[in-house]
Amino acid sequence: MGPDQRSVPTGPVRAEDEVRRSRFLAELTPVPDRESAEAEITRRRREHPQASHVVYAFITGSARSEVSGMSDDGEPRGTAGRPVMEILKGSGLTNTLITVVRYYGGTNLGTGGLVRAYGDAARRVIAGAERRPFRILREYTLEVPYDLHRPVRTILEEFRVEIRGERFTEQVEMVIACDEDYRESLEGALRNVSRGTLRVCFT
Repeated sequence: MGPDQRSVPTGPVRAEDEVRRSRFLAELTPVPDRESAEAEITRRRREHPQASHVVYAFITGSARSEVSGMSDDGEPRGTAGRPVMEILKGSGLTNTLITVVRYYGGTNLGTGGLVRAYGDAARRVIAGAERRPFRILREYTLEVPYDLHRPVRTILEEFRVEIRGERFTEQVEMVIACDEDYRESLEGALRNVSRGTLRVCFT
């Protein structure tokens, strides 16, 4: 694995709690980028039109190109989005959105109570998340003769390469996504199996 040792969640996690009659509905969602995070936040707001607040925090990308965002959504400044973000940052997760929907129960929690409630909601969904290592993938196109299709697929499996598409014409055009850390080794293996004839193109 490369220098970025963070992980990404394999699927969504949900948790619910009640604090002094206020309901807190937390959801952790895998997201690849800011646009996907914003779309999920919009979805949560549509799902809960009567909610008092829809608080969120998200982090996407590698350590070098991190994108993040958060919102208190009307709660007192620093009592909602920030504690969720701090818990998320401390978890080692990226490509992750946490939303916490609050239905007000009629009793004010105070600033300390809000920080605890939102932080606890974030901890619960993070604790339930299954993880896999974060990988920086780069997309390539391979033009593979039919007689090399099977041995090339075997090599791709050995290097944990994602096959994102195949088009069968005069040759097999394969769209793949490879971990940057393995790129040179993969290219060497493909050259060897094709005796230098296989074309590898960035897309």
